[in-house]
Amino acid sequence: MANVADKRREAEKRRDSSQAKPGVRRVLLWSLRSGKLMALIVLAVAGWLLYDALTSPGYVVRAVSAQGVTALSNDDVQTLAGVTGQSIWLVRGDEIEARIRQSPYVERVTARVLLPDTVVVQVTERRPEVRWTHNGTTYAVTWDGLVLAGAPPSAAATQPLTTTESISAPATISETGAVSQTQEGDVPGPAFVSSVAIVDTTPNRELKAGDKVDPDALEVARRVTLRAGELPAPLQRIEWDAGLGVSLIVADNKQVIIGKGERLDEKLAILAHLLHDSTPFSVLDLRTTTPYYR
Repeated sequence: MANVADKRREAEKRRDSSQAKPGVRRVLLWSLRSGKLMALIVLAVAGWLLYDALTSPGYVVRAVSAQGVTALSNDDVQTLAGVTGQSIWLVRGDEIEARIRQSPYVERVTARVLLPDTVVVQVTERRPEVRWTHNGTTYAVTWDGLVLAGAPPSAAATQPLTTTESISAPATISETGAVSQTQEGDVPGPAFVSSVAIVDTTPNRELKAGDKVDPDALEVARRVTLRAGELPAPLQRIEWDAGLGVSLIVADNKQVIIGKGERLDEKLAILAHLLHDSTPFSVLDLRTTTPYYR
């Protein structure tokens, strides 16, 4: 009886085993027909590709291409961007733009990723318009008064430059005539929009890139420089003081205090009249409606 029972159990095991094999085949066939097996294969391949892309040295930032820069160099922009050597997948354009925008030369900037290893940066620069000299250092200043950086030493505010004057030839403002645009060959470094120059005589004043200067003084200097040829005497330089405002230094070092830009036409007319009549004075204060001179 025991042998019969053992044989019966072995037969049942063989039957169960034979029934299991068709079950596996049915599962495989069902997976193929339903597409789930293919989906698993695709998912595995995609996961491997993603891992390879994230860890591959081929997807690391190796180059930063700066477009639209003249005052800044490509190396300057690359340093400001601060992404060289980082994974291209972890680079964020808005963060790059924020870092580059810290440069006072940058007005607008956009950054985009170019696979596999490049970041392209498009920059719109602020243009230096005025040379602002303080404590022996000449700074490049934009039209709205933002100090960019030190200008070339040859661009002294006491000798405004034009496209026709040599940088080594001394000239008063009235001798150079109306403001003209500075060509890139005249002055090394950033190209200036105009030849307007101001000497800051304010004592105990520190100035650095990123600071702001008086925009009204810039406007007065522009207008005076344009009309310097109308004065009977040469205009030697334009000064600015935090307390006095704008002053014109005319022939024989006469100081003409203009102050702010209001009533500028009237002030220049009074100055021209006194110079034409050869009225002697060392200081002429035109800030009030009643001029004062001595």
